[in-house]
Amino acid sequence: MKRWLRAIASIPLRAWRSKGFGVHSPFAFRFITEVLCSSGGYYAYEQIGASEASRRLYRIILDLAPAAVIVTGPLSDSQAVAVSIAKREAEAAPHIPKLAVVPPEAIVGISYLRSIIAASGAVVFTDIRDARSAEILSEVEAGGMAFVGLRQAVVVGGDRPRQKFKLLI
Repeated sequence: MKRWLRAIASIPLRAWRSKGFGVHSPFAFRFITEVLCSSGGYYAYEQIGASEASRRLYRIILDLAPAAVIVTGPLSDSQAVAVSIAKREAEAAPHIPKLAVVPPEAIVGISYLRSIIAASGAVVFTDIRDARSAEILSEVEAGGMAFVGLRQAVVVGGDRPRQKFKLLI
């Protein structure tokens, strides 16, 4: 109950930050406004379906363009389609070495995710409402720039400053 009240109370600040206000890093500003909170359409949305979380996952993979995408557990059908399409498109010109997709049912080691972030990779949590996913996120978010929503989260490693942005995603 206490956690739920804190989440409700944080919505105004999350909405403000989701518009890019108070974000000083150029990478973070662009990532928040053009990728995570984008309202534009993509041609692949028809194949992905109506799930906003799956569409966001597609945009994240497309923008970060990993050389390899590691899925650590079962995904929904729309998420699997989003990952498949984005992987094909991102292979042409990779920007980061690895991206791990962590669904709630994932069986993955925290040290493995930390090593991905330390090697300039990224980790995407598809649903942090799950207690195990939230625990894993709290262990790895200090290793990179974290974008944390009420449902999804992304941690991007590399030479970026260690910051945490609470958003409405």
